[in-house]
Amino acid sequence: MEMQINIRTAREADLPEVMRLLHQINSEHHDHAPAVFVSPDQDEPDHWLKQILDSGQLFLVAESAASIMGLITATITTNSDIPFLSHHKVCRIGTIVVDLRQRRSGIGQLLMAEAESWAATMGAKEIRLEVMEFNQRAVSFYANGGYETQSRIMSKAIA
Repeated sequence: MEMQINIRTAREADLPEVMRLLHQINSEHHDHAPAVFVSPDQDEPDHWLKQILDSGQLFLVAESAASIMGLITATITTNSDIPFLSHHKVCRIGTIVVDLRQRRSGIGQLLMAEAESWAATMGAKEIRLEVMEFNQRAVSFYANGGYETQSRIMSKAIA
């Protein structure tokens, strides 16, 4: 029997499940890059509640049988500060998480498709996102969805 997935706008009541998913991804990222990601016990629900309540951005959840199994956030930006960069609207994916037990089930694809549709209705000409180099599973996911490396963020610890 195939699982029925509903993609909908996040609500304030979703915060506990949202925090559960964010704890999963934060733990995974902190394990691989502890100098970049804070310890998962430092989760900040107030920050995420503000994002849920912000009508100026996209915050969707994937739900099945009243259980939240994934989420995605996105915003629309327009470059107005750097004159040699295009000034078109860009959709920026902030966070995408699929429950560890539900990965490779198509939920991430559904969330990305909804974000892409939203971006198009908002007049965006492209979608950008940042993915950590260690996260090759995510890199492959995005590449399979047609995303290409456009730039690279590099860093060097100095302390």
